[in-house]
Amino acid sequence: MNASDEGIRLAKRVAAEQNCSRREAEALIVAGGVQVDGQAVTDPARRVRPEQAVSVNRMVSMAALAPLTLAIYKPADVAMNVHWLQKMLGLKAPKPGIWGHERLARLQEPMPLPKPASGLCIFSDDVGVLRHLEDRRSPMEQEWMATMGGEVPESLLKALNGPGLRASINRQTDTLTVLRIAGKDIDGLELGRWLDQQCPLKDLRRQRVGRISLAPLEPGQWRQLEGYERF
Repeated sequence: MNASDEGIRLAKRVAAEQNCSRREAEALIVAGGVQVDGQAVTDPARRVRPEQAVSVNRMVSMAALAPLTLAIYKPADVAMNVHWLQKMLGLKAPKPGIWGHERLARLQEPMPLPKPASGLCIFSDDVGVLRHLEDRRSPMEQEWMATMGGEVPESLLKALNGPGLRASINRQTDTLTVLRIAGKDIDGLELGRWLDQQCPLKDLRRQRVGRISLAPLEPGQWRQLEGYERF
């Protein structure tokens, strides 16, 4: 059998027929937007022969090539990773076939949340978003809500209002105090450990990253960021 009998890579054929780059063709295939003889194929390396029919779903094409950024409300004590994300979106995604497992596996999580904490986490394959959120020279501001058992001593508030941090009491009762803490380059794990040493820490939730807020999401919910939204 010679090379012509084996056919050519599907990505190469799609790129030629759709007049796009090989990278764009691979993204389209991985997203489930290409069928060979009526069957969806998600492997860009799959070889196809000249007589085989290759069709492209244009709607999937637009979604596959557009950057994807998801805002997710992570519940406390959940180990957030791509496998958990795949399971969640596989059950609830409104666009089946567009976000395949291969596409989701390429998403990265900048500024990950520690397992004990809840709140806003971001998954993205947008190079600009990832570069912006991971820039150590200009850390992104975050806002956290910490629920403490009992009343919080004045010394704790003073300690939190140090360089680069702002803290205030958001709500207080006889049994708990909710603190709002904002600042750049906050390590959620270190913050939680320090707070728990001062007073019993009942809950630590990241409420905001830059200009993107947790609202209106509930625990376990997610949304896709629109193109006009900026951190």
